[in-house]
Amino acid sequence: MLEITSSSNNKCKYVNSLSQKKSRQKYGEYTIEGIKSVSDALNSEREITALYVSDSFFENENFKYPKDISLYKVQDDVFMKMCDTKAPQGILAVVKIEDETYFTPDTEKSYIYCDCINDPGNLGTIIRTADAAGFDGVLLSDGCVDLYSPKTVRSSMGSFFNMRVVTGVSYEKLSEYKNSGFQLIGGALGDNTIDYRSADMKKPTIIIVGNEANGISEDVQKMCQCVKIPILGKAESLNAGVAAAILMYELVRQRS
Repeated sequence: MLEITSSSNNKCKYVNSLSQKKSRQKYGEYTIEGIKSVSDALNSEREITALYVSDSFFENENFKYPKDISLYKVQDDVFMKMCDTKAPQGILAVVKIEDETYFTPDTEKSYIYCDCINDPGNLGTIIRTADAAGFDGVLLSDGCVDLYSPKTVRSSMGSFFNMRVVTGVSYEKLSEYKNSGFQLIGGALGDNTIDYRSADMKKPTIIIVGNEANGISEDVQKMCQCVKIPILGKAESLNAGVAAAILMYELVRQRS
């Protein structure tokens, strides 16, 4: 175990750099914070390259440290500067980004496609809900927010390490999935829009949820059966994460 006592330490600078998307892309790593997230990552098949703990955490918490992962004990005030959260729990990990370029969906399984979701909290919520609803994968379009942003990871509440998430799924790929036997059901208002409860989700289905401001793109809408969730009050629309949850659990309801 090595000790870090200054924020000018190269390891500290490296961890701080991973708060930026360009650095995550350059080095192929990202950070996670907190006891639950780190424990979930350790219990998964993700490759963790380093663990950092504050002096206070190391002295007061009964935590099992893997012997095969580099461990750094960091002075409390320095550790605070390494974290994205305002009230860090005293432990963070550096994790390798997985290569998810090869993916073939199975018509026996259920997926949700995020079309240009740009809020990391919404994306994390959708991943968490997909995990809870027993979905088999979350597919992200090229225009989605960075999957590995700290807020996305935190918002998923550990489901980040349970759920398969595939990035860079183009509209062309989505069209190929449709041609392979999937129906695409998207939350949008279009010429053929029906109530979401009227859609037959017992068939092989990919649910699609769109951008918070602009909804599902026109290209994707042309491939979809558009559905609407009734707005009974004066609200203009539903949060993207909430809408995704309603549609996913409607699929679960129909198949149960």
